[in-house]
Amino acid sequence: TVLGFNGRILHDNIIEATEDFSSDYCIGSGGYGSVYKAALPSGQMYGFCSHPNHSFLVYEHVERGSLRMVLSNNEQSKELDWKKRLNVVNGLANALSYMHHGHSHPVVHRDISSNNVLLDLDYEVRVSDFGTAR
Repeated sequence: TVLGFNGRILHDNIIEATEDFSSDYCIGSGGYGSVYKAALPSGQMYGFCSHPNHSFLVYEHVERGSLRMVLSNNEQSKELDWKKRLNVVNGLANALSYMHHGHSHPVVHRDISSNNVLLDLDYEVRVSDFGTAR
């Protein structure tokens, strides 16, 4: 329990929402494991678990997917006009600045690529895949 937050409840909610990480909920995989999409009872519960037996990260589903996916799709890439592209660049620069300077322990991502830049419906940026971060 950290700051009144019970990680056991989050863990149990994740197991229930994914039906014990059933392949029915798997939407992809990466170098450090599989990615699952499920709705948690709280609607917005974010967190992580770092334990010898369990390790996972919980965050929001980003509707458009990765920047790579958007750029490689003719229909979606046409929607990504210069104003939206500038918004993506500014959002990524702000995210990196925050990770490097926004708190007392800087985070260096070390794997920024179009695969690890996620876009929501408004083309706002989320950085993902911190597997090689320091």
